[in-house]
Amino acid sequence: MKKILIIDDDVVFQKTMSTKLELITYQVITASDGEEGLNKTISEKPDLILLDIKMPKLDGIGFLKKLHADKNTSHPPILITSNLSSMDQISEGVSLGVRGYIIKSNETLDSIVQEIKTILNT
Repeated sequence: MKKILIIDDDVVFQKTMSTKLELITYQVITASDGEEGLNKTISEKPDLILLDIKMPKLDGIGFLKKLHADKNTSHPPILITSNLSSMDQISEGVSLGVRGYIIKSNETLDSIVQEIKTILNT
């Protein structure tokens, strides 16, 4: 079973996305900020990460920089799911290895799931 880590401070998005992913047999772990997400990336070794940009403590770009600098931690594919559409943040995310950038308000749960399936080849 593929494991997906959702790092997002939006509890509604976390719960809705988790429920949808669990229905199609993914194991889901959640974190509410980048620090917690980094710890769970190390301990849980997810197959894919859904990452928000604006979060308390450690934001998404900070998370990416710390993960990128840590050569001992696995680096699963990362899909940014945010309502921010700044070209600077998108290009910085891509330079740090992000596989895709989804603007939450422009997408449906089904389209996000389809993107996840494409990345994970499931």
